[in-house]
Amino acid sequence: MVNCICVSVGAGGRICLNLASASDDEDELELKEYEKMGGKNEGLSKLMMMKDFDRDDEDDEEYVKEVLDTAIATLEPETLMSKLSIFRTALSLFRLLRSGIRKIKVLDYDTYTNHPEEPRRDVDLSLMKMMDGALPINEVLSPRKLGRLILRILKTQLALDTVLDDVNNAKSQEEAYKACFTKPRIGWFGILPNPQNFLPAPYAVDNWEKDSEFARQFFCGTNPLMIEVAKDPEKQLSKNIVNHFGKDKLQELTDKNQLLFVSYDDLADLKVNPHQMFPLPMNDESGPDGGPAPQVHPKFFYAPIVAFTYDYDKDELDVLGIQLERTDDARVYTKNTCGENEWIAVKCQVTAADSNMHQWVNHLGKTHFTMEPHIIASYNTLRQARHPLYTFLRQTSRDTLVLNWAARGSLVKYDANAFGDYQSPVGVGQVMQLINKMWSRYSFFESTGLPNELASRGFTEDVQIPAYLYREDGMKLWNAIGGFATGFVDEVFDSDEAVASDEVVQKWAKETTDPDKGAVKGFPTSFEDKETVAKVLQTIMWMASGLHAAVNFPQYDEFAYVPNKPWHLRADLSTMPEDDAEIREWMFENIFPHINTDDAWLRKSTNTLVTDEHAAIDSLAMVHLLTTPSESCLDNLSDRFERVGTEAYDKFLKNLNVISEEIEARNEEAEKANKAPYNYLNPSNVPSSIDI
Repeated sequence: MVNCICVSVGAGGRICLNLASASDDEDELELKEYEKMGGKNEGLSKLMMMKDFDRDDEDDEEYVKEVLDTAIATLEPETLMSKLSIFRTALSLFRLLRSGIRKIKVLDYDTYTNHPEEPRRDVDLSLMKMMDGALPINEVLSPRKLGRLILRILKTQLALDTVLDDVNNAKSQEEAYKACFTKPRIGWFGILPNPQNFLPAPYAVDNWEKDSEFARQFFCGTNPLMIEVAKDPEKQLSKNIVNHFGKDKLQELTDKNQLLFVSYDDLADLKVNPHQMFPLPMNDESGPDGGPAPQVHPKFFYAPIVAFTYDYDKDELDVLGIQLERTDDARVYTKNTCGENEWIAVKCQVTAADSNMHQWVNHLGKTHFTMEPHIIASYNTLRQARHPLYTFLRQTSRDTLVLNWAARGSLVKYDANAFGDYQSPVGVGQVMQLINKMWSRYSFFESTGLPNELASRGFTEDVQIPAYLYREDGMKLWNAIGGFATGFVDEVFDSDEAVASDEVVQKWAKETTDPDKGAVKGFPTSFEDKETVAKVLQTIMWMASGLHAAVNFPQYDEFAYVPNKPWHLRADLSTMPEDDAEIREWMFENIFPHINTDDAWLRKSTNTLVTDEHAAIDSLAMVHLLTTPSESCLDNLSDRFERVGTEAYDKFLKNLNVISEEIEARNEEAEKANKAPYNYLNPSNVPSSIDI
């Protein structure tokens, strides 16, 4: 079984993307639909029909290279014709992978180094570990997976081809952003369904300006890990906010668990603001004449503090006030003291800050990079010994190493034209500082175990907030995974003594915690009982499945429409017009990422785009790729547990089906009430590993 996209009309008449189980024939059907719509690529069908590798056979090297050669040949002609940078990025990564795969039984560890732009000695990036060297053969993406990703990119291009005229001919920049999406229906009076509706307009297009939607996304959006319940407002909030609203009022809200907040403290510590798209230490030949690119692409960010109030009667979060700057005289913005458009501009500065904490820390850092030392340690110990525990952990590690390797070669590469410099206002060097700061505070059970992580933000058991659906659905999934892990361990070990005497399991604990190897703080240094093993399995599976799904799969719904969730802003509020009537046009013309789709000048040596004129389109293409449905969700793993864990997985599957039914029933009611559904933690949509 694999997952496909089901398109349905959701709240506000907009289209919602949901993932649903389908047969393996679904990929072939999608390919045929692509060809019917004018897409032509002979190599793609060949690639998707190639057999998978033997993951236990390191001698499959020549076949792996043949698969990668086919993928490269499939992508090369498309790259020459496309303006999307994602084509060039994918092609360069495929070529690099083809030249560097290796046969190896034991993986070595490496450390992250300081970025040339940020060579500060007080930033020790060596704390977090990563895989050393090229990718092992048995971790390369399968032919089908490679084909599905290429097909996703091709369909994005095909969809954009149908809307680019509308984008370029739009009467305003605001209309141009809305024109990026394909229409659900075509023909006279829209009587026919659009077979090329590959980029449907998300819910945010019609709702992004509403305070209720702005606030809801902190509970149910891409970054539900920032919001906190206030316990001591005088310490947790700024003096400016306390003085503005009065400590008595804030304490009264706190006593009722009605005061919540987000505070982007880590952003406040970054020194380079604004940050240039082409930082000079990385920029020797990025310009049109082979020299340094001009420093004319500054990107700005604030480190906001936002206070919210929760209405238990309406079951709704609302914005109380926003402070953007970290100065003693910083203004506190409220909807009652701002003009209508000024208030929108202020909220956009918050969402841009949130985008960066989401993408780099809570997504890349807390899931992808945090998972990597666990994968290496289990690969070197449990996999080599063919220990039955690896049957469980293998489902949590599929495709992650290759994706992390790719991220270090594109999103956060230490080179010119890095995506993190191109799209982010903080830049790759400061991205690594943010991740390092997260890792310096990290502890395995406290930081990744869901109940402990929620409690650290004030969401203790006595605080019941039903609208926080990440927590509501997440705890159901967490508990189900815990039951599965306990049942699986019971099938593997007869007693605590069997755990304590298992040399392979002890080697796994030792390597994971060794400062020169996995270096995972808070992970057990040894295992003495079944309960601890089960707790570790539960925590690892949650990180790889539920946590990653929650921060990854909302990306299209939130980032695709750039004004809702911009990755960067091209201006701060210092140049904002005083007349509120002029602010809206100013925002779309001067703040949001460019949406120009005309040709930009190219860097001749690599044929890579080097201006930010395509930033909005590239962002749309990227999040569409990053939300590719998985082939291996939690509820379709029966064939992976045929030898061990069968009984435990059968019980797990029954629990997952109950959770799915509850979530789907709630979403039906939400859509009837014209509200956004929350389907990202539906087990049918949650991959068992970080596989995208």
